[in-house]
Amino acid sequence: MTLPEPSNTSEQPAQPTPDIQFGEEMIVEEAGFSFKPIVGFELEVDDSVYMYSDDGNLEIVMIGGELQNDTSIADLNDELAADFMINFDQFELVEAGKESVQGITGFLNRIRFINAEEEGLGQALICSPHINQFFFLLVISSADYWDQIGQKAFTLLKNQIHFHAKFTPTAAVIEDDVHPDLTIETFESIQADEDLIITIEKGDVFLLLAARASTAKDEISITDINAPGDQSIYHYDPISGDFYSTIAKGPLTSTDGEVCVALPCADQSSLQSGDYRFTFSTSSGLPLGEIQVIIRHTRALDLQNIDLNLWMALENERFNDLHYLAQFEAHLRAALVEHLQPINLVPGRIEYYHPAPDELGTFACINLDTDLADISYMIAESVENTRALNIGLVDRFTQGDPPIDAEVSAISCGSPGMILAPVSPHACILVNYSAFEENYAALAQALVEQLIVFSGVDEHCAQPDQPQDLSQEIEWRLLRHPIFYAAN
Repeated sequence: MTLPEPSNTSEQPAQPTPDIQFGEEMIVEEAGFSFKPIVGFELEVDDSVYMYSDDGNLEIVMIGGELQNDTSIADLNDELAADFMINFDQFELVEAGKESVQGITGFLNRIRFINAEEEGLGQALICSPHINQFFFLLVISSADYWDQIGQKAFTLLKNQIHFHAKFTPTAAVIEDDVHPDLTIETFESIQADEDLIITIEKGDVFLLLAARASTAKDEISITDINAPGDQSIYHYDPISGDFYSTIAKGPLTSTDGEVCVALPCADQSSLQSGDYRFTFSTSSGLPLGEIQVIIRHTRALDLQNIDLNLWMALENERFNDLHYLAQFEAHLRAALVEHLQPINLVPGRIEYYHPAPDELGTFACINLDTDLADISYMIAESVENTRALNIGLVDRFTQGDPPIDAEVSAISCGSPGMILAPVSPHACILVNYSAFEENYAALAQALVEQLIVFSGVDEHCAQPDQPQDLSQEIEWRLLRHPIFYAAN
């Protein structure tokens, strides 16, 4: 239901703006956060927080808890806001883009409601401060009170929040085997200096590993990789800078909370059977949030499929026309077939996703310096087919502050990237569609180039001393990556 716009209250006498002051910090232990209450407000605290002003003009809710696997925090934002607003006469939630809490990016809803014929406004924000944890903040007030104090309370209050890692399982979780040619394991509660042993069986052809810090802003590094027989194939000391590797051109490190590696690399003929040992470090010294491992078993000698999820953040109305979209897909598929056949690949399913209309202004223009991880999360939250290459088509790339147009037409948000992982900031390719328009051959070429980067062929992997045929090397490695599957 669409509510009428709030009444114009400009002719009403202006109400004085209260001065917001905060009390001593309080920890909500079971919810994983601490906050400072607003002085003079009524306060109820159990496993959540409820605050309200004496006059009833302002209400505040804060909730923290464990984030279950595969739970969309955007959907959870809607659900928690609706739970609180259910007793109001009418309410409407409107997606309003992104906002951050203590450096953690979250999803924002604007709220409009009517209760006892009184109009009201508010905002609800949700974020995931740790891998398996969420925080939710809701502030509502009467409409004529929101601009004076409601928005101010929301902004000041969220700056008083601090997060504490709370929900940390102690055992490895083996996920359901949805894909029979893959083994997917998630390891949690790993200390920063603790060894992780991954056992490779005969017939395993590819190992993809992503290690995630407890927060997205922590720097995380892989410090050692030892192959079976305790053979050192990679070493990096973040403090001294010492580096040695037969598999990577540079240290495997990341400042956005996730570091990835794909094995085998270019100078290896295959994975070795036995135990691979990995160690990690974080700049904070905190334990890792989780490590996800995907192992592919089947040999990739025959034609392979790759499915595509196309996320269309384009303000061109043509892409809302089903007839034009069908033509677009036919041309793109034909161009991809021509480019992929030499390396024994063929496009499979192509599915389309569109941001909500009120999100287009936020996501049609992407700043390559600041937005890559956020856009990757957003796309991964939207798609249904997780064994597919996520591709975001946007109108414009910028860089810098203040932003200027970027001379980049396509970019991978990560290398080697993780699939089947909506919490990964390395899960998509982005394309500046204005650089291609209807030049499908050039668009297909750009997608294939970024697919190669995304799959880790030439970004982290060391090249052999003697050059090999590029197409043969690309085909050998690509066809083993878990994002592909047998065409039959």
